[in-house]
Amino acid sequence: MTVSARLLAHEDIRGEGPSAWIARLKRSVAERAQDGLVFPDFPSAEIQRQFVGSAYEDALEEAGRFYDFAQESMGDRAYKRSGAGGYLDFGCGWGRIGRFFLRDFKAEDMVGVDIDPDMVAFCAGANLPGRFETIANGQPLPFADGSFRLITAYSVFTHLPPHLFRAWLAELLRVLAPGGQLVFTVEPPRFLDMLEATDADSSNAWMAALSVYKDRLPQLRADLAGEGIAYLPSGGGDYREPDVYGETAVTAKFVAKQAAPYGGEVVRYIDDPARFWQAAVVIRKRDPNAPRGFFARLLARLSGKA
Repeated sequence: MTVSARLLAHEDIRGEGPSAWIARLKRSVAERAQDGLVFPDFPSAEIQRQFVGSAYEDALEEAGRFYDFAQESMGDRAYKRSGAGGYLDFGCGWGRIGRFFLRDFKAEDMVGVDIDPDMVAFCAGANLPGRFETIANGQPLPFADGSFRLITAYSVFTHLPPHLFRAWLAELLRVLAPGGQLVFTVEPPRFLDMLEATDADSSNAWMAALSVYKDRLPQLRADLAGEGIAYLPSGGGDYREPDVYGETAVTAKFVAKQAAPYGGEVVRYIDDPARFWQAAVVIRKRDPNAPRGFFARLLARLSGKA
């Protein structure tokens, strides 16, 4: 970093349009310093691919599509009314997703958490915005109720066994502010069709590795049909043993059912392979004090609950 350069801040880019901002982040792969502003670091290409299956511009291209999806959802009136509150990057990994949201939040209002202390240590020293903390499965998040107006979890719930899927969804809805949104991804039922089509000779290392589990498909399909969730305990390396990490397919109905007891309402669900490898979901936390719309009031009167 030169003497005249300084770290990129929210005030530097908050007026940029999403497309221009995404383009600048991609440019930061080759130009870490732009116009005297220093952009966040990247880990090695090997580490990037280990966590997200791609690296540098390709990794940011995928993340940028998710950021665009989040931007569309953040225009929601209930979200805009949610007031003050920070941003949480749940399962931050090496900070691929969180860096995009500096355009929307001040660094002091941004937090990233992960179960992998090595990734948390990387993020803390990589000029990424916000603060970073290591969390543990089965332990509550160290945040008060309603601390965040936006939470993202990209390619996290796609790997959680049923008990952790339920537990972490409930915990994220606890720390989400009324009117706030949880924007995340899940593996839709078509994942099982992809598993059936895998081949040990595939050029995609991940798909080749999954091919050894094809004999479990009948049970996985039965689990999905009966419970709405099917878990393949494949494991994922350090801090990701098979009892806490694998491949998880869920139905949209399952997601909505698990969110409802904690005030969560699915307001968007997109399963479009042309846009996302996984399905993208937005859950809004209901505000009990918000005025109800006409149809909600009518339904309440008809059901005798007005």
